Amino acid sequence: MLTQNQIKHFEEKGWLGPLDIFTNSEVESVKKCIETNSSLKEVEGQPMMMLYNNVLNLNTSRDLHLFHQPIVEMFKNNKIVRVLNQLGGDNLLLWNSNVFCKMPGEGEIKWHQVYDSYDPSAYDPQKPALLYPNTEDIINISVWIALDDANLENGCLHFANGTHKKKFGRVQVPAEEGMFAGIKNHKMVWQGRRQYSVVFDFDDNEWEVEAVPARMGQAIIFTERVMHSSPPNKSKQQRRLGINGRYVPPSVQVYPHRLKGDFIDENFHNIKKHFCILVSGQDDYGINVVRDSHDLDNIELEFQTMSNLVRFGHVQLPKGKKEIELETLYQQAMEGDCLEEEPDPILQPRKYIQWQAWNQLKGMSCSEAMKQYSQIVAKLPVVDQERELPLEEKIKAWLVAYIAKVFNIQPDEVNSTLPFERYALGSAESATLVAELGAWLERDIPATALYSYPTIEFLAKHLANSREAPRCTDRVSVGMTARQ
Repeated sequence: MLTQNQIKHFEEKGWLGPLDIFTNSEVESVKKCIETNSSLKEVEGQPMMMLYNNVLNLNTSRDLHLFHQPIVEMFKNNKIVRVLNQLGGDNLLLWNSNVFCKMPGEGEIKWHQVYDSYDPSAYDPQKPALLYPNTEDIINISVWIALDDANLENGCLHFANGTHKKKFGRVQVPAEEGMFAGIKNHKMVWQGRRQYSVVFDFDDNEWEVEAVPARMGQAIIFTERVMHSSPPNKSKQQRRLGINGRYVPPSVQVYPHRLKGDFIDENFHNIKKHFCILVSGQDDYGINVVRDSHDLDNIELEFQTMSNLVRFGHVQLPKGKKEIELETLYQQAMEGDCLEEEPDPILQPRKYIQWQAWNQLKGMSCSEAMKQYSQIVAKLPVVDQERELPLEEKIKAWLVAYIAKVFNIQPDEVNSTLPFERYALGSAESATLVAELGAWLERDIPATALYSYPTIEFLAKHLANSREAPRCTDRVSVGMTARQ
C-alpha cells in the first residue's frame, strides 16, 4: 500500500516509482512470453522486435494482453491493482497495453502527454481512443513495468515534474521528426505512411526533469498527462524491454466511435475485437465492451497458437507444394475466398501457383481452413530455440564475454570498437585469448591476430570472412583459464 508521502508525490509530480512490485521470477513468465512470441528483424540497419496481436490480427506491439494470459495476469495482479485503487478509485478497467523494446542504438521517444482525450498522435481528433465524461476530472493511469533493467545508458523513463497540471500545444512536423520516430516499432504503429506527425510545444529546460531508472520487476506509475520521454539507448549490447498497462474508470468511453459502428481507429487498425477488462470494482455504465477474456473458440485459439510457431520461426517450414498449401490455408482462414485477380503466369510464376492453390480452396470455411492449417503445423519439426546468429556476431559476443569476465565488468561496458590495448591485456593474456578463441572456433589463429586486427569488430569480421571455415558451436560460451 502507498504511504501518504507517496500519494502526495504522485499528486505533485504526476508520477511515482520505481516501486518494488514483482520479483524477477514473477515477471520472467511475461518476459519469456514476449520473447517466444516475437522475432528480431533488421530495419534500417538496426534490429527491431517484431510482435503480433492474435486477437486484432495485427503486426503490432499493442494490446498483447488480449491474447497472452501471462501478460493480463500481471496487470490484474492485486499487487498492482491495490496501488492503483489508491490513486484512481475502486472501479478500474484495463483498456490498453504496449511493449516497449529499445534495442542498442535505437533512438528516443520525445516528450509527450495525453490530456483531454487519448489521442496522443492527433492524426484524427475525430477518433480519440478515450472520451472522458465532462462531469469528472479523470486521469488515465499508466503502469510501466521493467522486464529488463532500465538505466540512464539504455534509455529509462524521464518525467517533467508537475507538467500534468498544464496542457501543452502541439506542432505539426514531418513524420521523420515525430515523437515516436526514434523507435521503429512504434513509428510503424503511430505514424505509418503519413507524411506528418506531431511534437509538443515544450521546453524541458523550463521544468524540473527527473530520470527514473528501474530494475527488472519494478513498476513506475504515472498519469498520462505528465510530460514523459525516454532518451536513446546508448549502450552497445543492452536491450531495454518494458511493458505498460493503461487503466481508466468505466465512465470513460474506450474507442467511442465504435458505438457508431466504426471499428477503424485513427491508425487504420480494426479494433472490432478489442475489449476492456474489469480489474477491480464494478461497471455501472455499460458503455464499453468488457470481458474477462477473448472470445476465440478452440479452433481459432489453436490456429493462432500454431500460426505464431510459424510466424516466429519455431518450426521448420516445408518446401514445395506443402509450403504453398500452408500459405494458402492461412490466407483462406484469414481472408476467406480468393478475390485477387489472376496473376500473369509468365511474369509472376510463383504468385500464379499460389493464386491457383488459394482459388482451389473456394467455398472452404475459415474454420475448416484453420483446422487443416493447425494439423499441418502440429506435425512440423521444431526448430532449436537457440536462434542462429551470424558467425561474425557469435565471435563478437564471445570476445565481449571473454573480456568482461577477465576484467570483472559487465558485457555492455565492453566497447567493441576500442583497441584491445585499451583493456591492458598483457602478452600472456593476449596469447591465452587467441588460443581459447581458436579452440572454440576449432581452427588455428595467428598469435599476432590482436595486433593485426586490433578491435573486437575488426577481428570478428576477419575471422568470419576468412577462407578457413570455422566449426564453432551455436551457443556463445566462454570457457576460460585466464584470471578465473
